[in-house]
Amino acid sequence: MIDAALTGVWAASRPAVFDARWVPAAPAITEHFFLVVSKRADGSLEAFIRNPEHNAGAFFRTRSVTIDGSRIILTAPKRDDAVGVGNADGTLTLSKIDEGGRDIRFHRASESDLRWFYPSAATSWTYQHPPNTGDGWRTATLRSVGMSEAPIASLIDAVVQSRAPSLKSPYVHSIAIERHGSLVLDQYFYGFSADQPHDVRSAGKSVTTLMVGRAIADTRAFSPASPVLSVLPQYSSVENDDSRKRQMTVANLMTMASGLACDDNDDSSPGNEDTMQSRPAGTDWYRYTLDLPMLSNPGTRALYCSAGINLLGAIVQTETRVSLDRYFDDRFAAPMQFGRYAMWLMPPPAGAAYMGGGDYFRPRDFLKFGELILRKGRWYGRRIVDETWIAQSVRPRTAPKGEGDLYGYGWHLLSILVDGQRYDVINAGGNGGQLLIVVPKLDVAIMVTAGNYNQFPVWRRFLPDVTAAVVRSCVQSGVSRRS
Repeated sequence: MIDAALTGVWAASRPAVFDARWVPAAPAITEHFFLVVSKRADGSLEAFIRNPEHNAGAFFRTRSVTIDGSRIILTAPKRDDAVGVGNADGTLTLSKIDEGGRDIRFHRASESDLRWFYPSAATSWTYQHPPNTGDGWRTATLRSVGMSEAPIASLIDAVVQSRAPSLKSPYVHSIAIERHGSLVLDQYFYGFSADQPHDVRSAGKSVTTLMVGRAIADTRAFSPASPVLSVLPQYSSVENDDSRKRQMTVANLMTMASGLACDDNDDSSPGNEDTMQSRPAGTDWYRYTLDLPMLSNPGTRALYCSAGINLLGAIVQTETRVSLDRYFDDRFAAPMQFGRYAMWLMPPPAGAAYMGGGDYFRPRDFLKFGELILRKGRWYGRRIVDETWIAQSVRPRTAPKGEGDLYGYGWHLLSILVDGQRYDVINAGGNGGQLLIVVPKLDVAIMVTAGNYNQFPVWRRFLPDVTAAVVRSCVQSGVSRRS
């Protein structure tokens, strides 16, 4: 029999499996699961899953709990029942908790487990100068770069004081801030740490277009105006061929205006990222993308299309004649002193790094791309990308359907109103709350990582809320530009 006193927090962990990743030093990543059981007002039980790494709870949903002898049955509309079995050692084995249908063994959560359940052991926050770890960042205090601590303290306190999580609670994993070229905040929550690479999802698309700019400078072999099929001669024969596809340019891919039938916000679109990635083994994702039918003339309609951004990788690799992982490491990671990171490789026959998003970077490393934007392509004086490419990349060009922002070459462009003043923001954004936020007027950049995957109504608030706090911190000091 399972004890009716089932309420509380149950914990489990297991190694995360990452197939087909290229890693200079393999990151040790473990998934953590928490089964939270509580009583409703009417005395019945409900449960949900907290999973900081991949947010399996968004699929699992909040469920009604029924105890049936030695079993517990968890039910939710439009979901298969999850069945838990009580074990002799007091643990629970629960089946079908995520899309993979995995069985996971839970135990009563210990104090050491809870570091992954609560944002922090402390319920209040004291500012600390970020450590200098030898990764290239100059570090400084908030005050030394003209930032007030109070708005930042309020922001961090709102994270650490979240002690009664629900399925829809914010899941902020880290916040890092740099201003005037110095790292001034590097804060982690839910057990995450400075040396741990984090999934940046579609924020990586902005890195892809930086690689395109560097490849153009290195090779002088193509430009944004180059027709895609002219720079990919190995794919010159395509299905659904017509004159519009022959006119599709590199710039069209970078601005989500390829004209291809590719829309990640439409499950029925043949170019939807999930549809492409679900193709049978042996599918060449580059060819699959180029074979898509055309919906419109290139440059006339913007649809959010990960496959199109990924196709830019084929162009970079073809023109530079260097594998994408090596090219990124040589031109970006090494000179910018990145720590551990991981890149996802597509299945054969392409086998190259997937450039549509989903790579893993340390937050303080990904923040370096914000400094690159602010310094017009330089990292502490070293030229990484041409200044003209940075300017072209952050110029508004399209407005992808359903996104709500303007779009440049792989960068979201928007403005935010804070206390009556409007600030232009350059953003690399990804599912779950992965946000690189650059505010040029204040010479400040912010990196946020989070775990609210597939919960856009939750993480959509992160950018305005975090940006407002940082803007107030800068403005209250009265210092706006680099000294």
